[in-house]
Amino acid sequence: MMQGYEREKALAYMMTHLNYAAHKELGDLIDSLLAQCIDADMAYMHEAGVLDDEGFSGGEWYEEDDAFEFIVDRIAQQNAFTPEQAVSAALLVNEFMDLQAAFMEKAGLASNE
Repeated sequence: MMQGYEREKALAYMMTHLNYAAHKELGDLIDSLLAQCIDADMAYMHEAGVLDDEGFSGGEWYEEDDAFEFIVDRIAQQNAFTPEQAVSAALLVNEFMDLQAAFMEKAGLASNE
């Protein structure tokens, strides 16, 4: 996990700000998928070298397109989604990434780059 990042606060923020109506085809899975998005995003950052083992900056840049693909693939695999469900998940991941950026900005964790 990223140093200073509070997963439960991030999840609560996202659940408060998410446009649930835009993802109704995911039904009752939405909150669980948001939590999975956070975990997948952190996994991406560690695997890509954006974060080191202690959760500090690892020296690599966060590549948004790569992160998006990683998160969508991870969620689709974890939930054994059909291709149609994966498209719906991708739309959720897109909104997640905006919410994650907003939360990080609010928490003072966003990069000034």
